[in-house]
Amino acid sequence: MKNLLNGYTKFMDVLEKVLRWILGISMAVMVAVIFYQVILRYVFHNSNIWSEELARYLMCYAVLFGAAIAVRKGSHLQVDFLINMLPERARCIAVTLCTLAGDAFLVFFLVYGISLCKGTVNSISSGTKIPMAYVYACLPIGAVLMILASIEVILKELDKYNELGKKGA
Repeated sequence: MKNLLNGYTKFMDVLEKVLRWILGISMAVMVAVIFYQVILRYVFHNSNIWSEELARYLMCYAVLFGAAIAVRKGSHLQVDFLINMLPERARCIAVTLCTLAGDAFLVFFLVYGISLCKGTVNSISSGTKIPMAYVYACLPIGAVLMILASIEVILKELDKYNELGKKGA
């Protein structure tokens, strides 16, 4: 179990580093594009549609990639005062069950995202002229990333549960 957890954690460390780079680049591009749009609109009294679309699409990807990192770090908004009142081993079980419940939603999110991508494969965005399936691909990609992160959370909680059992025995 320890070797599996260590290997998976190393994989997730690399994935998180890649996601952070993608997030940094996408945020910089969003700022540049929105700045360009503001200058174009208010200085030159002109505007284009592609810049607003691009910023919106980048934001969708950034939100879901950031959500995957937040799942891994346990940074999502949560009401945990009841969980914190439990003994440590029971807390591990509760966190695991809550994470599994979240995974059930993410599986639904994944299936819906794939369906949405399939349904929009022939639709083209008006401003950027890219297939809308690429835009909606952020949903299944984000769901898979969050599921991968939650698997690590579950493995760590199970490992912690086992370690606490050894100390108590």
